[in-house]
Amino acid sequence: MSARLTLVATTDLHGQIRDVDYGTDAPYEDAYGNRIGLARVASVVRDIRAEAPYALLLDAGDLLEGSALAHHFSRRLGDADAPLHPMAAVMNHLGYDAVALGNHELDYGLRALERFREQLDAPLLAGNVRDATTGQRAFAGSVLRDVPVAEGASVRVGIVGLTTPTVTAWNRDVADHLRFDDVVPAAEPLVKELRAAGAEVVVVVVHSGIVEPPTRENAAVALARIVPGIDVVVAGHAHVEVAKRVERGPDGRRVLLTEPLCWGMRVARVELDLALDRGRWTVAASRSRLVDTATAPEDPEVVALVAAQHALVRARGAEVVGQTRVVIDPAQARYRPTDVLAMVARAQAAGARARVDGRVPLVSVVSPVSRCAPIPAGPVRRRDVAALCPFDSGVVVVATDGRGLREHLEHAAAFFHRTTGPGPYDPDALTNAPTPRTPLGTADFDYDVAYGVDAPLTYEIDLARPVGQRIVRLAYDGRPLADDQPLHVVVSRYRASGAASYPGISAAPVVHEVAEPLRTLVERYIAAGRSYAAVPPHWRLVHDGVPVTFATPGERGS
Repeated sequence: MSARLTLVATTDLHGQIRDVDYGTDAPYEDAYGNRIGLARVASVVRDIRAEAPYALLLDAGDLLEGSALAHHFSRRLGDADAPLHPMAAVMNHLGYDAVALGNHELDYGLRALERFREQLDAPLLAGNVRDATTGQRAFAGSVLRDVPVAEGASVRVGIVGLTTPTVTAWNRDVADHLRFDDVVPAAEPLVKELRAAGAEVVVVVVHSGIVEPPTRENAAVALARIVPGIDVVVAGHAHVEVAKRVERGPDGRRVLLTEPLCWGMRVARVELDLALDRGRWTVAASRSRLVDTATAPEDPEVVALVAAQHALVRARGAEVVGQTRVVIDPAQARYRPTDVLAMVARAQAAGARARVDGRVPLVSVVSPVSRCAPIPAGPVRRRDVAALCPFDSGVVVVATDGRGLREHLEHAAAFFHRTTGPGPYDPDALTNAPTPRTPLGTADFDYDVAYGVDAPLTYEIDLARPVGQRIVRLAYDGRPLADDQPLHVVVSRYRASGAASYPGISAAPVVHEVAEPLRTLVERYIAAGRSYAAVPPHWRLVHDGVPVTFATPGERGS
């Protein structure tokens, strides 16, 4: 006797439900023709269920952060009267069977996460997360499902959920409450328990990507190679497109891996051919493919389900918060000083200035804003600021010194490739260099620039030098910055919590918590008419002291 089990999977949805870019208030578009959103995913799921009514629907995490729609309702999850989150509403409507915890589910605090878990019908799985005090599992690690596959017959499917253990690299605060174990050792007993409970098929849904070589952060391939008893790994977190990859488990089992990109651009369809062997189903063959949602229409039921929330967020985005006399263009912020990044640095510093000791120099540290979100001259809308500052982090002030700031800037300088001369260079070939922590390349938001708030802070990054020895001529108010000079540094809570593994900043004492998040501070700064005050270039890239030049027409060394 034979049968077929179908699995349908998404990952890294990041709050995308409608196919819309809330920053432009227009349909989403990119250079690759992708479309986004759970509304399109719903149409794909409906079509698959027309052929396979009992298909299991799974997600590999990162649901709550990303779109303006999700962000608005995620921030309310901690309220006593929090409404049903639109992601929970749609996922419940679609009938998800299991969801793995993503690192961004923790962005809004544990209370918000607990509320979302209560709202979600599907179990939120994270078998490698434990209570930091008791050592007990903080989330369910697995679930069993009896799935009909033939007339009068069903297959027992065990689903394991895991998340990347490097959550605390971006959200250090949760380490006081939760412990994140490595996924490979955590998975083995969970799979063994499921097999002992009668699971005939085991699927691991893991918020950890398909990356080669595997790392602690992206360990999906290691799971397949090391842990016996796994049939399928649905991966996430890395935002890569993997239709099918096959590994051999330690027990000789053929393990199928898939990762369906992100934002609902792709849906993974996995088919397992089952054979009945002495009264138990076994996997005889497996295959998978990714369904591109670009040709799938938005499901009208999903559109109607979130219509009111979608309209509310669009209306908020259209509100004018101020004016700018010139274009605010962030395209070059990752490789040269720009007034737009200085504006963001000043805005977040303005929220802290009145609350910290004015005798200690204040430095504001920011990372490049979205390079694809220019704001034209004229009215500035709330959605413009949201597009410019995609991460609406809280802001804190920490106490450090000149040595600590230098170490911070040295860590940031690993963002650039080493040079063989002063150029000219294509900026894309010079930036986003890989590091041991980021083998696929360092994201813009992991690169930090420092600004002096009360007096100029100046420095050069010498790309002729190796990583760790690149910061030269670091000065404050025209004088070399002493290692023991006390400093107050304004920085995102995300960074202060350990994001991007900057040395020292996460251990530095917090001297002030700014009440408002970054976007609110930028909106207020623009509303005050200070949207684009020009500042002299205060840092630059050099090669052995000679300014680096760029191949972009009209560019020169900064």
